[in-house]
Amino acid sequence: MGEKKKGTLAEKIGKRKLLLILLGGGVGVLLLLIGSGWLGKSDLQKTAAETAVKIEEEVRLYREETEKQIKELCESVQGVGRVTVAVSLSGGFENVYATESSANGERYVTVGSGSNQQAVLLYRTPPDVTGIGIVCTGGSDLIIRRELLSLLSATYHISTNRIYITEAKNG
Repeated sequence: MGEKKKGTLAEKIGKRKLLLILLGGGVGVLLLLIGSGWLGKSDLQKTAAETAVKIEEEVRLYREETEKQIKELCESVQGVGRVTVAVSLSGGFENVYATESSANGERYVTVGSGSNQQAVLLYRTPPDVTGIGIVCTGGSDLIIRRELLSLLSATYHISTNRIYITEAKNG
């Protein structure tokens, strides 16, 4: 009978060791998955989606402000009445960061340390205006149309073939 108890005790110790090894292995795999970002993707996807929405909103606001400026500019021209403006933009805002050259090549200038380290932003360039559509009273007059084409082309640095001006309908 004494031998049976020794075997059972040995089995219990073996099962306990096996359970601890499996548990340790499971925790290790879980830590590897968390460390690789595999389990945190939903948070990363949320952050990426929120960033995309913020960027779209920023571009939309820039387009609306540009359309407002163009409208006010066109309305200030003699002979132009009611104005509606549509603007096409290319891309989005572009960040330009400070860099420094070294023997190892070029690298970003940063401030802060650890997780607070950030590149130094020099400036942001807005999206390019690639097309302008104008509907206005007076838009069928060739002299007014030429004035508006020259004004908008010079102001927004786009060729006149990317600007379309037409007469607004009556009423």
